[in-house]
Amino acid sequence: MESGRDDVRLLNPDIERDALFAFGWFSRPEGRQTLLSMGNAEHEILTSTIEGEKNTIRDFIRLEADKQQITRMISVDDKTIGAVWIELYENHGVKPPSVHIIIGDPEYRGKGIGASVMRSAIDYARHELGYKTIYSRHLVANQAIISVNKSLGFENDGEPYCDANGLTWQNVKLAS
Repeated sequence: MESGRDDVRLLNPDIERDALFAFGWFSRPEGRQTLLSMGNAEHEILTSTIEGEKNTIRDFIRLEADKQQITRMISVDDKTIGAVWIELYENHGVKPPSVHIIIGDPEYRGKGIGASVMRSAIDYARHELGYKTIYSRHLVANQAIISVNKSLGFENDGEPYCDANGLTWQNVKLAS
């Protein structure tokens, strides 16, 4: 999967490189806020540890080996700033394939990186994996991802719904 931008690289997850980024980011207040905006309930967010972040990266690698998910780390200026992933199984009621992104480093938000990387994941799902319709979901309150999804052509797929944590979600789809 290519990023579509000369200044952005999409890399296979690397335990040592990416766990350090994740630990540093999740340990900061803005990391916690981003997790909340992505739909993690307060009680689900654990204190970040290096070993915990290494396990998360191991999970990314295992899920890809099991053909359940494709994850690429987003790198700018030789620095990991986030991740994009394509889930190849139904998860949280979202049909496959579903694309998701996190730009963990706030310095890189609002610069078009997220939209470019999402577009790359969509193109990969369509052209390399053969899917015509792509899905995702977002919190109804997350205006940043709503804007990115609309710019890419996603449309609402059903009505908003609440999960067991009381969070309101909207499923979206992008038909070819």
